[in-house]
Amino acid sequence: MRHQPRARDRHRRGQSLVEFALVLPMFLLVIIAFVEFAFAFSTLNSLNFAARDLAQFAAEAGTQAGADCSTLNLLEKEFGASSQPAGITSVVIYWSDGDGNIVNSAMNQYNRTGSWTCTDLGGVSRTLPYTAVTSAYLEQQRCAYLRGCPSLTPPHPALDTIGVRLTYAYQWITPLASLLNLAGTPNFTSTQQVRIEPVL
Repeated sequence: MRHQPRARDRHRRGQSLVEFALVLPMFLLVIIAFVEFAFAFSTLNSLNFAARDLAQFAAEAGTQAGADCSTLNLLEKEFGASSQPAGITSVVIYWSDGDGNIVNSAMNQYNRTGSWTCTDLGGVSRTLPYTAVTSAYLEQQRCAYLRGCPSLTPPHPALDTIGVRLTYAYQWITPLASLLNLAGTPNFTSTQQVRIEPVL
């Protein structure tokens, strides 16, 4: 004689299915959010490393002609190895104070659009996917002397600290933005500053 399921057992199975159907979307949303966070954190981490390395490189290049060209070329190589360089929207190389702020509006801003043909530190001509928007901190306008550079306009009272600021437009990897009705894409910014290597 076959055992007939009782009405109570059928009710419990039905209740379990309903509970599972209610919990599953939330569980999947948590998993998707976790995956998106991992991608975003990896991108931000790569951006921070790139800004640090670029600031160190620009500080070592100092006042040499082609310093910015070589710095941007390094960014394309280094950031492209771990993330999408197309997400970079702007690069700012500037005279920095101790808090990372721009001094006297002395900055070179490069937006990642169009193309820019420049000569790097080695004398090699390069075409990079950037457009120079602001050029108020050219290599020859930087101070690499411990005693300062009173002959520059404006005078530099001491050795310059060079800053690099990268802005990156993050693109959603998962459907999290559409699931939560999030508009637009978040922008990540990373800023680093290093003192220029002194000549004397």
